[in-house]
Amino acid sequence: MMTIVYITVLDTFTPYNSKFAIVRTVFFGFVLLGMLFFQRFVERENVRSTQKLMTKWMVPLSVMIIGSIFIALIAPKASPIWPDPVPYLKSYAGADKNGNKEGIGSSVKKVGYRVDDSKLGGPFEGDDTVVFRVVAESRQYWRMETKDLYTGKGWKASKPDATSTYRMQDDIPISLNKGLVPSSKDEKENRKKSKSASITLEQRSPNLVHTYGFTNILYNKPSGIDPEKEDAFSVNDATEKITAIQNNDPLYIRDYMVIYQLQRYSIKKMSQITGKNAQFDPRYIQLPEKFPKRVKDLAEELTKDKTNWYDKTKAIEGYLQSGKYKYDKKNVGIPKENQDYVDQFLFETLRGYCDNFSTSMVTMLRSIGIPSRWVKGYSSGEYQGSEGVSQNIYKVTNNNAHSWVEVFFPNVGWVPFEPTMGFVNNSVFNNDLTTKAQAASTTPKEEEVKKKPQKEQEADNETTSSDGFSFTNLWEKTTKVFQDHWMFIVISIIIVMLISGFIYLKRSKWLPYILIWKYRARNDKETFSKAYLSLLKQLERFGLRKETGQTLREYARNVDNYFGTETMYQLTEQYERNIYRGENIKIDWEQTRELWENLIKKTTG
Repeated sequence: MMTIVYITVLDTFTPYNSKFAIVRTVFFGFVLLGMLFFQRFVERENVRSTQKLMTKWMVPLSVMIIGSIFIALIAPKASPIWPDPVPYLKSYAGADKNGNKEGIGSSVKKVGYRVDDSKLGGPFEGDDTVVFRVVAESRQYWRMETKDLYTGKGWKASKPDATSTYRMQDDIPISLNKGLVPSSKDEKENRKKSKSASITLEQRSPNLVHTYGFTNILYNKPSGIDPEKEDAFSVNDATEKITAIQNNDPLYIRDYMVIYQLQRYSIKKMSQITGKNAQFDPRYIQLPEKFPKRVKDLAEELTKDKTNWYDKTKAIEGYLQSGKYKYDKKNVGIPKENQDYVDQFLFETLRGYCDNFSTSMVTMLRSIGIPSRWVKGYSSGEYQGSEGVSQNIYKVTNNNAHSWVEVFFPNVGWVPFEPTMGFVNNSVFNNDLTTKAQAASTTPKEEEVKKKPQKEQEADNETTSSDGFSFTNLWEKTTKVFQDHWMFIVISIIIVMLISGFIYLKRSKWLPYILIWKYRARNDKETFSKAYLSLLKQLERFGLRKETGQTLREYARNVDNYFGTETMYQLTEQYERNIYRGENIKIDWEQTRELWENLIKKTTG
């Protein structure tokens, strides 16, 4: 018990993962309890303890324990009843002396949404803490905010204090929606096609996540809030972070609904944009004065054969996802004082996580004059099941904290792209090009995702490895199969175990025929000796056990008396002459085999 408590404390308050340590401890604990019970039984009943008796006790015990643990692992498990107390305890104890959240400033950060992105890089730990749950028709990326000012070490907002306020019933006109919502007559029709996603926050926060094509956020006022006061949304003009407020004070909402329209981005329109006479905000092509030239040279080399913004964007995105750069959360470098964050990733470490991939793509695009920005939020999360006919449930944890890229196309708007190895862009791209050459620029991966059934899509998270094979991924996929079909698997295992047990108990009925088949085709000098020993074991299974101190001839007489034959005595005489006397007597196995077969067949009755 103390061992389990010790491991639990380590798992809760340190980076140590006790997932399998707990299983091992429970297994060996039950084995030791079984051995202790056996020892007490032997002493109490005055039974002579032998290796055979110990084996008969331990084998069924081990099978039962392993079977129980296996069923416990694959069976569905209820969610925690009580909220996780660890974040509260850590915040109460002041784990970060600088007052920063999410481990900013520490050597190993914890994955999750952070406010300060000015110093990127370094390893981080996983965190399964649930941030929010989603009920929606399909997978979505959930935006929190964007950053537009790259410093060479990380990201900042160019105008962090500029905000606008909107009433709850009003549409929220952030730049994400500009150019995407049809106007005039089509607008009313498009409104009818609006979809909704229900969000339930598990962590207290006034900041609201939103998705692409969203127009409004609806919610009921939390209990304890003055219903007479008007609610509103505060939107940061630079970062586009949305905060619920009431009288300029943060309003903490747990349940709300995001109203959105499914966006379809026209590849034809984007492919027509070459940059000539394009109008856009110059802050989205901003780069530091000392931005490394070789990063720009690489971007120009990758796009030298491309004539439009879309093809150039896809070329850089494809390069980062090509496999040259490894997805890694542990062995991630931190740029030195005079070193650029992107330059270090692209030319030195060649490994990192979403921040490395997304920042690299944004800066490379900006270096060739394509307006783009860095976006952070959460990937779609883990599929938890369905609700109703078309609604799916997703669980989003800190492990799903993610960053990606948005590129601005005039007359189209901001379009999301996904450069991180192992992640898939959930956005829908209309392949409406007119020529075969243009159609070739469509990414097969995106078309594959659109055709793939929703429930079969793997949950995107930052534990995805860029390597082809991962034991972690294999274990997660296997576990998911077990969880989806655990009842069928458990029943099948029980049936197989019952059938196997029955066959094993009846082995004395069928094993002789296997022995007959085994020795019938053999005719060497060792065949008779081996066949005789097999006969002794079969007679013991039948119930004719050779007593301690009893000679083979005495035992043979008992067998013959039981069956009313003289066969066993004849076989024993030949065995003794061949073994004990050391005589090289050539035994006629054909004749002896008939006697042996007749006797061993009698043990099946």
